[in-house]
Amino acid sequence: TSIVMYPADVIRAICMSNPGTGPVAAVNGFVGTHGMKGFVQQGLGAEITRASFSRMIKFWLQPQVHQAVYGRPQGKGNPVSKGVAGALATIPEVITISPLENMKLAEQLDKDKRFNGMADTAKHLTKTRGVVGGLYCGYIGMQMRQCLWTGGFFLSLDVFKGAVGTAVSSPLAQDVLSGFAAGAFGVALNCWTDVVRSVIQKDAIAATFTAPEA
Repeated sequence: TSIVMYPADVIRAICMSNPGTGPVAAVNGFVGTHGMKGFVQQGLGAEITRASFSRMIKFWLQPQVHQAVYGRPQGKGNPVSKGVAGALATIPEVITISPLENMKLAEQLDKDKRFNGMADTAKHLTKTRGVVGGLYCGYIGMQMRQCLWTGGFFLSLDVFKGAVGTAVSSPLAQDVLSGFAAGAFGVALNCWTDVVRSVIQKDAIAATFTAPEA
């Protein structure tokens, strides 16, 4: 899904980091700089790695966190306990994915073609801003984003399953529709944090080319 949805992720990053820019203008600007091949080159490697670690960590840890915090399996929890466990499970997730998020965004917003892959991007960010400043820029915004999305997802999933179950009989369809609805609910909660952290990261990356390198 990371590969299929990546063009949308690129446009999201451009629009969020440049308030007022619409999707059409974002596509035209990106394709004008990188061509259509940019959608499979600019930051795709970082995104596939980030998404893989992100999903693996949070969905693996959430049931364990629920057991540790509440002393009972997730299956015996309620929407609030599941949501809290999900939010807490994002702490190690964001610590892991933050460097990849910064590298990905730098490549996505690279309108001057200054970066050449993940290694080159990481080298520039750490050289100009240090390891923490370069790879963990916007950490608070990313942590809030993941907490709100994952917490909102697990908080609402059973609620949506119950609502969908009254209208749809297929278990597969129930899972797909309720999962989509819970995901959309999470996005409604966290979208503003993604906008803020994208602007912060964009400005920080741009500043590395105007200030003398360390």
